[in-house]
Parts: sequence; structure tokens; C-alpha cells
Amino acid sequence: MYAPATGKAKPVEEEVITPENVFERPDETIGFFPGQVLKDLYVSTALLIACCVLSYAAPAPLSEPANTATVTYVPRPEWFFFFYEQMLMFFPGYALIAFGAVVIPTIFIVLLLALPWLDRGPSYSALKRPFASVVGILIVVVVLLNMLLAVSRIINFPSGG
Repeated sequence: MYAPATGKAKPVEEEVITPENVFERPDETIGFFPGQVLKDLYVSTALLIACCVLSYAAPAPLSEPANTATVTYVPRPEWFFFFYEQMLMFFPGYALIAFGAVVIPTIFIVLLLALPWLDRGPSYSALKRPFASVVGILIVVVVLLNMLLAVSRIINFPSGG
């Protein structure tokens, strides 16, 4: 109920923020330094050591020197440009190369960059955000199809790179 009117104010209890109750008050924060910095340093060091061990245990194979007299060489782009080459294969001919090389990738990148402003729904549920869900599904489908096409090119033309 009510405290008897004695003329004295009840002292305000100050809440102590602990790791257990920090998420109950989103306006309170936990310091970034040194805790998170140390955790990032540990993970970065572990990844660097793993990369060094893997590069020593399984070094990249070196092939024979380039032979400029060969006519059987089938040039292929590096793995990170396979999607781009696959995009150009869908648009053959000189008239469509610019469309497949510039217009389609630019539209894709602009759509990805504009997605936060195109769908500003407050809900986190994918069912309540159909635009973001459809765009996400399309991105996954495009990436998977390009990966499958690139793998099929590697399997069908193993001596080209």
C-alpha cells in the first residue's frame, strides 16, 4: 500500500546491471573494451593459425609453366568470376553482352543495397514480410544455380584451368 507520511522520501534503489539482466534493459550497455576485443582477438588468432596450418599441410599445387604454342587451352575465369561468366552465357551476341555484363548485375546490386528501405516492416517474421522473403529466396536460388552451373563447367572441362 502506501508508506505512512513521515516527511522522508524513500531512497531510490539503483539497479545493478549484470550479464544475466542486461538484456532486460536495452538502454543499458556492456563495454566493448576489453571483453569483446579480447574475444575477437582469440577467434582471429585461431583462424590465422588454422589458415597457416592448412596452407602448410595442403599447399596449393603448382602446374607446369605456360606454353604459348598450345592451341588446346580452354581459358576459364577464376572461381570468383564464374557467376559473371554464367550470366554472359545467358545473353549471347554482341547486342546483349552489355545488358548481361552491366545492367543485370547493377540492378541486382542496387536491389540488395535498397532492400532495407524497400521493406521497412517492423515484424521479423518471414511470413509477415513477403517482399523481403521473395527477394531472399530469389537471391538464394540465383546463387545456387550459378554455383551448380559453375560446378558443371568444371566437371565438363577439367583441363581448362
